[in-house]
Amino acid sequence: MPSLTDTFRECQRLRRHIRDLQAEIDRGPRVLQGREEELEEARQAHAAHHESITRLKLKQREDELSLKQTEARLTKLREQLTGISVPKEYAAKESEIAQALAKQSELEDAILTTIAVIEEKTTTIPVVEQTWLTAQNEFAGFKKEAATRLERLKADQVASLKALTKAENELPETVRPKYDSLVKAHGPEAMAAVKAKVCMGCRTSLTEQKWAEVRGGALFMCPNCGKFLYPAE
Repeated sequence: MPSLTDTFRECQRLRRHIRDLQAEIDRGPRVLQGREEELEEARQAHAAHHESITRLKLKQREDELSLKQTEARLTKLREQLTGISVPKEYAAKESEIAQALAKQSELEDAILTTIAVIEEKTTTIPVVEQTWLTAQNEFAGFKKEAATRLERLKADQVASLKALTKAENELPETVRPKYDSLVKAHGPEAMAAVKAKVCMGCRTSLTEQKWAEVRGGALFMCPNCGKFLYPAE
């Protein structure tokens, strides 16, 4: 049968391990949410790239329609110019023609620029598609690994709880009530190791006599923090 010192040491180890397992289990959903947000950002980037090409093509069509309308207006203005004999009216018509020519040039430049941007964005589509596919595959892999890890953590948790119950059942009946009370208040830190005559729970130094008793396996509680003490390995 294990000594009281060994039992305390094992109980604390198991309780710390169970606490850490639960922390990992609780952290899982938060990590998954972060990865889901990353996937959503990748999805939006993928969609935005294609949407930008669609908008550019729409702009090109609108500008080409405006260009045709401007060219038709130029033809009409030039026809009207031939029938004007009044200098003032002639000058006004020439001004309209100049404005239409400027608009024509502006639209032609805009169309060429749009076509260039569309071509550039179109050539990068394979990279965009691969990036999106990689993001999906990585998320699927992470989700699968996370599910496997969760199963492993829960299995470890069940086994550790079973081992803890076994270890705690080995505590003397005279010790168990106080132990349960301290565990309720401090969790895994209901016990503290003693190293070089110092309680690791509160850093209080023990007398030589008390240190000798702890090393000998006697039941002793720290006079400062009240935790069960056991010698560090």
